Amino acid sequence: NGKNVVRFPGTVCVFVHRIRPQLPREKIEGCHICTYVMPGEPQVILGKDKAFTYDFVFDMDCQQDAIYSTCTEKLIEGCFEGYNATVFAYGQTGSGKTYTMGTGFDVNIVEEELGIIPRAVHHLFKGIEERRQVAQEQGRPVPEFKINAQFLEVHTP
Repeated sequence: NGKNVVRFPGTVCVFVHRIRPQLPREKIEGCHICTYVMPGEPQVILGKDKAFTYDFVFDMDCQQDAIYSTCTEKLIEGCFEGYNATVFAYGQTGSGKTYTMGTGFDVNIVEEELGIIPRAVHHLFKGIEERRQVAQEQGRPVPEFKINAQFLEVHTP
């Protein structure tokens, strides 16, 4: 179910963030799907015989919330314990990085389609508010938080 993925500070996990479904144009042109996710294994088969193994693989039908809860949720929780976190999306043009990260800035987007960045920002600020409220209710000093976030999108020719 993805929630059992264990991360330790200082380790790097490699996830294949969704083998995206074919675009309507690709279907019309008769393009064939050339990737296959091995059921029950974090493995992608490319073509007929090239296998690549990762820490976790998401197939075409995977939803945004599942990707966030598997890949990013524990990283954000770790930030509240003082750990730094990095989410790095890399891939070919048209492979779905912008959609998965949630940087398309579509004004009509529905909550189910929110990507990693807007979900992480919401998670951070909700976590801050919850921690402040608990401290206030318990009569403890209200904690202060300092957030440094960076976003970089590189396009190469």
